[in-house]
Amino acid sequence: MKGADQCPRCASRRWTAIKNPHDQFYASDIRICANCRTAWEPFDPADIGIAGEPRSAFREPCNNCAFRKGSPEQADKAEWAKKLYQLERGASFHCHKGVPISPDSENGFDYPEDGKNPLKLRLCRGFLNACVGKRMREHAADVPAEPWSDE
Repeated sequence: MKGADQCPRCASRRWTAIKNPHDQFYASDIRICANCRTAWEPFDPADIGIAGEPRSAFREPCNNCAFRKGSPEQADKAEWAKKLYQLERGASFHCHKGVPISPDSENGFDYPEDGKNPLKLRLCRGFLNACVGKRMREHAADVPAEPWSDE
C-alpha cells in the first residue's frame, strides 16, 4: 500500500476522483489511477492513529467497515460466523482503504496474498476494537474493581 495520495499498484500520483453509485459496499468516493486504471478507496492521512506511521490503524472504524452493524459482510450469518471463528484463532483482518478494488475477488479487494509484504497493510480498526472489546469483557471478571487499592 502506497501513500494516501498514490496509486496502491503503481505509485502514480495521477488519478481521477469519481463518485461511486454503489454505496453499500465500496465507499462513495473512489480514485482511479490515470496510469494503470487501478481503483481504490482513498483515506485521509489525518485519520491514521499514529502520526508518521503509515501502516498504523485508523483512529476510528471506516464508514464502510465490515465490523459496523448491518454491514454487507455480515449479511450471510454463517459466513460471518466462520470469519469470526478464524479471527478468534489468530487470523488477521486488514483495512481496505488504499487497497486496489477487485469486485471479482473473494472479498472485493486485491490484498497481497503472497505473504511477502505483510507490513504493507494496516489492521482494521473495527477488527481491533472488536478484539479489544471482547478480551476486556472476558477478563473483566478476573480483575478487581480497583487493583491499585490497598484495601
